[in-house]
Amino acid sequence: MAIVPVAKVTLYGTADQKHTVLDGLQALGCLHLLDLNESHTDVPQRQPSSSDAAQALKYLRACPIHRRVMKDDTAFQLDDVVGRVLSVRQQREQLQTERDELKHAIVSLVPWGDFELPPEGELGGLRLWFYAIPHYRLGALATLSATWHVVSKDQRFAYVIVLGEEEPSEMPVPRSHLDDRPLGQLKDRLEAVEFELEELHWERVRLTRWIHLLSRSLTLADDRVAREQAAGRAFDDPSLFAIQGWAPQSQREQIAAFAKAHSLGLTVELPTSDDSPPTLLSNRGLAAGGENAVTFYTTPAYGAYDPSGIVFLSFSVFFAMIMADAGYAMVLAVGLLLFWRRLGRSENMRRMRTLFVATAIASVAYGIVIGSYFGFSPPASSLLGRLHVIDATNATLMMKISIAIGVAHLVIANLALAWTRRWSSTMLASLGWVAALFGGLALGLGKNGTQPEQSLIHFGSWGLGAGLVCVLLFSSERPWMTFSLKEHAKRLIDGVVSLTGFTRAFGDVLSYLRLFALGLASAQLAGTFNDLTYKASCCVGIGSLLAVVAVVFGHGLNFVLAIMSGVVHGLRLNCIEFFGWSLPGEGYAFEPFNKKAI
Repeated sequence: MAIVPVAKVTLYGTADQKHTVLDGLQALGCLHLLDLNESHTDVPQRQPSSSDAAQALKYLRACPIHRRVMKDDTAFQLDDVVGRVLSVRQQREQLQTERDELKHAIVSLVPWGDFELPPEGELGGLRLWFYAIPHYRLGALATLSATWHVVSKDQRFAYVIVLGEEEPSEMPVPRSHLDDRPLGQLKDRLEAVEFELEELHWERVRLTRWIHLLSRSLTLADDRVAREQAAGRAFDDPSLFAIQGWAPQSQREQIAAFAKAHSLGLTVELPTSDDSPPTLLSNRGLAAGGENAVTFYTTPAYGAYDPSGIVFLSFSVFFAMIMADAGYAMVLAVGLLLFWRRLGRSENMRRMRTLFVATAIASVAYGIVIGSYFGFSPPASSLLGRLHVIDATNATLMMKISIAIGVAHLVIANLALAWTRRWSSTMLASLGWVAALFGGLALGLGKNGTQPEQSLIHFGSWGLGAGLVCVLLFSSERPWMTFSLKEHAKRLIDGVVSLTGFTRAFGDVLSYLRLFALGLASAQLAGTFNDLTYKASCCVGIGSLLAVVAVVFGHGLNFVLAIMSGVVHGLRLNCIEFFGWSLPGEGYAFEPFNKKAI
């Protein structure tokens, strides 16, 4: 659970070595490149042909049926395969559009029957006009001077043909625009289109055997583009070149061996306060799942700390308190088991799976502690009843627990910030916020009971006062060792500005009340659906069906809402409140110059 220390590495070589060295560094895959040539223009991320290949690969992967992949590239021609795939996609799109238009035309033409319009001029200048008129408006045709005839009727409309040189203006509805082709011809064309679509579908299936080779060609193209971009970032001289980047300090021996093998010059520099190195997180075990939750929102600065482990634990606890039901948590655990293998297909998903397991375990444990199973409480004499130690319906108790958790979470955030400031006097300001938070909590708990707790009030007053004094005096980064009254006045002004964070701290602590509010809402909804189920089951006949609907729909809806609330607000309390106090700066991710093709 740490940010990997990095060093600035610079390699020097002759101009004729450049491309060989870049290829070797890409295979080594441990360097985050820096730009030593600000005058160059970047190579596009993808070449046009590569873009077409990416579209073709995406289209083939979306095919519902895949053939056995072909790994022998003897007969593989990239341009030919890409052209065939994109041609199939274009033809399918055109035919699908035509099929939809044919179906609409057939539906519109069916009430009029299968007929063919006479050639223009054959009726002596007269034309046929078609109208679908609601039955209640047929009376309007009584005064129509033109010749008309009702071809057919259905439950809503009468289908009327009017014969005339011009479109009659006194019709009660706009005319219907029909396809000029006969109904039989439209049906024949629809059948032909369906046949062509089927042929194209199986052609697409046949082409899926090239997915592996197509994907490999894409990664090779990406590697080539990356090398061209790296070459553009190097410093070039007619006879020399230099490439620079950040590398993990643990990779220094491999880089030194690489430089020796290629007869390159090498310098390694540790980062200074003027540098801004990239952040490379390295987590294993439980903290690995928290890393994904952290990087989803931000990347810690290089000089900060890695909050992955803290987020892993706090998110699990917050999710459990919001779900607030052991029954729902067990359903969640069963769903996790059903998708266990699917969640293990990649390293990233395996990390998230660890976090899912922790949230499921924490949710089951918390649900047992508060004694809630799909909104029901176990008998007090049972084993589960004895494990029911927290009354979640006690609003005062749950508010105290939520606020205490909020204070503890923000205290950890300030302690982490104090650790990153350990060589600066501003560390005392972070410790001052720790004292103020604890003092405010003690003061609130001491005054909140029926009998004031003088010891808590006394401790809280001193802690709050001492903490705010530390914030006032040590929040400024201006040097202490100065005889300038002006500088000390500026330090004091900086401290006063920092004290305005007291209202922010108060609001952030109260924000943790959502743990109690959302958990209570979930429990109340579960109880409400249980009551509806009981009342519906008392009815004769249809009551049983209504009871089943109330159980499935009600608890299903509540379960989904609980998961959504747990994820959204669990992340929010970590990413907004916690990071707001512990990660004042943001970094950028370490992006290694490596090969994608295997």
